Amino acid sequence: MLVLPFALLALPAGAAAQAPFRLPDGERMRIVAQGLGWTVLRDAAAPRGAAETGMLLVRAQRPVPAPARPGHLARTLENLRPFRFAPLPGETHLRLGGLPADMLEAPATGQPSGLPVRVRAACVYAPDRSWLLIASAPLADWPGLEPELARLIEGFRPG
Repeated sequence: MLVLPFALLALPAGAAAQAPFRLPDGERMRIVAQGLGWTVLRDAAAPRGAAETGMLLVRAQRPVPAPARPGHLARTLENLRPFRFAPLPGETHLRLGGLPADMLEAPATGQPSGLPVRVRAACVYAPDRSWLLIASAPLADWPGLEPELARLIEGFRPG
């Protein structure tokens, strides 16, 4: 289990006893950055300097009240700079980490590369915050990375 202790720097004093979230260990996905509230994992096997690589973005957000959840994930994705989407499909309602969640999968165009990518995104709704998880990969890489990206999302656990 990958625990993100370096993320504790962003927690208020006294909260350091518990990491903000955990992910299962990845075969290819490695943490490469954390900033502006995002934790970024990238495909360690991707060629250096590739315009698009497999990645997983994780971010804690304000809690989303139950009445505001329908369509929340799609609205969030439509406003993310790294991707441009055609109309998004409906969200699937499920549970991740024992919490209610919404998930959707769709093709997108990576920005600014303009290359086609596949995106699978989930929003996990906890009482004190929501969690956004966005997995993406170039279309050609998706079949090889999808099992690991799915395992990372499904194995996500709030701290």
